[in-house]
Amino acid sequence: MKKILVLVDKMGGKKKLFTDLIAERLVGKVSITLAEFSDLTIDIDGKDIKVKMGGQDIRDFGLVYYRRVGDRFFSLGGTLAICLKHLGIRFYDTAFLDVGPDEDKFTNQTRLAVAGLPVIPSFFCWYERIKDNQKHIIERFGLPLVAKSLGSHRGKGVFLLKNEGDFDLLNKDGGKSQFLFQKYLPNDEEYRLLVLKDRVSVAEKKIRTDPNEFRSNVALGAREEFIEVDKVPGTMKEVAVRAAQTLKVETAGVDILVDNAGSTWLLEVNRGPGLTYDTKVSPEIDEIAKFFERESGE
Repeated sequence: MKKILVLVDKMGGKKKLFTDLIAERLVGKVSITLAEFSDLTIDIDGKDIKVKMGGQDIRDFGLVYYRRVGDRFFSLGGTLAICLKHLGIRFYDTAFLDVGPDEDKFTNQTRLAVAGLPVIPSFFCWYERIKDNQKHIIERFGLPLVAKSLGSHRGKGVFLLKNEGDFDLLNKDGGKSQFLFQKYLPNDEEYRLLVLKDRVSVAEKKIRTDPNEFRSNVALGAREEFIEVDKVPGTMKEVAVRAAQTLKVETAGVDILVDNAGSTWLLEVNRGPGLTYDTKVSPEIDEIAKFFERESGE
């Protein structure tokens, strides 16, 4: 029997009535399942993407219908749309494939993974579903592993979980937070590449100054060291430009990590990236000025 999944932001009488009325008219032909977006988990390993709703494989459904999304799940609706298209599952409304600048970090990461860029293997779920998935997360990535509260910035809300008890460190905010769990990749090299349209124009290396800190955010004490673009490996520059173009960001700060095994990983593409305004230290302002001059025409 054919199966349809109806997704809503939260359960309610009218939403259940809608589903029941549709089910009555399709009895014996199609089965209807009503679920909330908060039941969603997404597992990404390169182009291998697994989506589950309350533990059920999304591929069991022939059609997914977004009945109500709401502000809370708007970006997640875009993420799911990218996954469903990649998996060949029909869904409505397809407008969610193009949520544009409203995409959050995870939506961007999903789009980059589908495009074949080297994104760190990740598992997504809501805070209220962490306990249900904790065993899978540990089996998937081992310990230590990285947990990120989506919506956090400048390294805040990012945790290194070294044992099962460390899961208690995650913010308890009534189940409103979305969390991304990732494989921990030991490293000493992290870079920020400023991509202006079709080229890397500025490169900097982020150097951690605290031996006990695993994050390389300048806001957390890391030091910036600007380096010549010509000294950046071609593979790294290619990844940065492809990532920015995939997300249609013409002025992008692309964060890249090189792990201790020498592999290159794409961390994030930042719109309107932070800049160092001391022009004696940073070439960013000069390069952006040249870019504006080129793009402004005669």
